[in-house]
Amino acid sequence: MNIVNRVAPGSNCAGKFTYEGGVLVQGRLEGSIEVTGGPLVLMPEGEIVGDINVKGEAYLFGTILEKAPGEMSEVDVNDAVFLANSLKADANITAGAIKSYEGALVNGRIRTVRRQA
Repeated sequence: MNIVNRVAPGSNCAGKFTYEGGVLVQGRLEGSIEVTGGPLVLMPEGEIVGDINVKGEAYLFGTILEKAPGEMSEVDVNDAVFLANSLKADANITAGAIKSYEGALVNGRIRTVRRQA
């Protein structure tokens, strides 16, 4: 795994974020998040609010919250998304492949799409 960026525990960041190389999220990110060149890893203590676009894989252990009441966050992953048993997501999730583990809670649409190589 190529993880070169980190949002540390206790961090609370809002805005538009572009990460080259993977990112480990242990704090809170709110806004627009784009990850290329590595995976997104949302740890159990991490939170994300907003629209997420990952060019690789995503490992979701933490919490994804609604952008606003009744407005789901959007998660778009080119490759596989791994929905861990600790995940709590109010989000629509689209990915090239879905790997879900018993206990993952997703309130939203989950779909797979074929990506062009």
